[in-house]
This record gives sequence, C-alpha cells and structure tokens, in this order.
Amino acid sequence: MTERQVDAQELTQRAQAVVDRLKEVAKNRERTYSSEIEAVLVFSGPGTYYDRLKPEQEEIWRWMDRDRIRAGVAVVSEITAARLSVILDNKVKGHHVSKESILNHGPYFVYNGTPLENEIFRKALNSPFCKLPKEKVIIIDDVREEDGTIHPHRHTADQMKSFYHAISDPENPLYGVRNVALVAHIPDFARNVFYTRKYNDELLESGNLSLNFWVYGLKSRKGTGKAHLNSEFPRLVTYAKWGHLATEPSPFAT
Repeated sequence: MTERQVDAQELTQRAQAVVDRLKEVAKNRERTYSSEIEAVLVFSGPGTYYDRLKPEQEEIWRWMDRDRIRAGVAVVSEITAARLSVILDNKVKGHHVSKESILNHGPYFVYNGTPLENEIFRKALNSPFCKLPKEKVIIIDDVREEDGTIHPHRHTADQMKSFYHAISDPENPLYGVRNVALVAHIPDFARNVFYTRKYNDELLESGNLSLNFWVYGLKSRKGTGKAHLNSEFPRLVTYAKWGHLATEPSPFAT
C-alpha cells in the first residue's frame, strides 16, 4: 500500500474537535437515546471484564474493558426504554427496563474483542447478575481479510472490518442494520469515527446505504484522559497515511 500525503496538523485538529464535542456532551449529560438504534457496538479495551489489566499493561488503562461493557449494557437499556416509551406512549426510564424487555424490544449488543477478551466476556454472560439476554448478544471472533484469510481480532481496524462484514452477511443477525451506537472511552473516538468513515465510504461506493452513528463516549478515569488522547494522535496520522482510516470523521449523533 502506497503512503499518501496527510496534513497531520489539520487531521489532529479534526480529531480534537470530536473529542471536545464528546467531553462537552458528557459534562452536560446531554446524551440522547434513539429508538431507531438497532445495534450497540462496544469496542473492547485494556484489561478484561474480570481482570483489571492484561500482562504488561500500564495502570492508566485499568478496567477499561469492563467500564465499556457496563456502559454498553446501560446504552442497550436506554434504547430499549426509548422503544417501550413509543410503544406504550408513556415515558419509560432505562433503569426500569427488565431483561425480558431487552429480549423482546432491545437492540443487539455487539462485542468483537481478542480471543481472551471474548472468552472472559462469555463467562460474564453466564453470571446470574448479567442484565443481557444471550439472544441479544453477538460476539464476533474473527475477521476476514481481502485475500480470504481469517484470523482473530488484533486491533481496532480488525474490529471495524469484522463488524462491517457482519452487517453485509445475509446469514448474520446484523445483516441490514443501519443505525448503530458506538461505545468506547472519549479519547478512542479520536480514531474510531475516522475508521467508520472509511468503511462507510466503501459501502456507498459498492452501492449500499451507509450507517448512521450515535456515539457514547465514556469519561476517562481521573488523571488518565490526556495520556490516552496523546497516544491516539500519532496512530491516527500514521494509519491515515497508509489508508487504514479516513481523513474526515463520520457524522454522528450523541
């Protein structure tokens, strides 16, 4: 793949604008939950659901995977509540939503981590305290490359690719999904919405409808956000140069 010219400063400013917007939304608690959202994609993170960190991971990354999964469950509950509110013509709050209601009216919860992350998440789903019905959980284990090779997820690009494959696969429950919620920590979206733009553009070029996104960014744990964000910018620029992501973010709602 040929390296392309990228204005690093301009690209970083666009990413910073995304992050600033999400910080403001989180600060003012301005999140909205649309009844139209069909799937909630939770990006896996450092640690696992049951492990504070993976081996050799630094303390600033502690519990990120579990925090995201729990936030994703909350988003599923809020979307289910929004749907029930429409059906019942009466306001329903997310914390009043039952597991049965999620089964009957909720969106899909999608998770596509590394082999270890997926293994631990499956164990968490078996907990009697789990609020998600298994029928509404989709765990993607592998990603298929353009040359046909299949391998486990290694990084965010693999996660995005496997998700877009899933929505394009007639045999997958996600086939035809168009309205998607994205869940990760706020600094992650300095890159993530640039990945979605790349794959959305490819969908349009192939004659399909693009996806619509709602972004739910978690606030970083105290003292970790700046270091996390600063680690994202160099990767954003490098991956853009190699064409792994777009130089413009996807439009999104919050």
